[in-house]
Amino acid sequence: MAASSPDHSPLPLHHLGALCSAIGAGELDADLSELIASINARTTAIATARTADALSRLHVGGRVRLSQRVKPNYLRGELRTIHEYYGDAVVVLLDRVVGRFSSRHVRCSPEVLELVAET
Repeated sequence: MAASSPDHSPLPLHHLGALCSAIGAGELDADLSELIASINARTTAIATARTADALSRLHVGGRVRLSQRVKPNYLRGELRTIHEYYGDAVVVLLDRVVGRFSSRHVRCSPEVLELVAET
């Protein structure tokens, strides 16, 4: 599931601009709580779908590499093996000890893992 972009918005762009202007001008102050709840619910649904999509491509024992979006930065590019699932996170086993991860186990979002072709 992808977020709508301005090109695919059900509202014409000038309506979106009008909506943002109305919010900025305080014209919708009485409805802000409802707007915030709707935006938060939609954002959560998109994040949940992205996580589920990422999880669907992974399997225990699979080889992955940490992407450029991972923190701490020194873990970027490290090779790992998927060890187990932990709720909507993944526990991976580093190929080597890196930084403070002396156990070599790291729990992370599946969205920061890139599949590595198995040889």
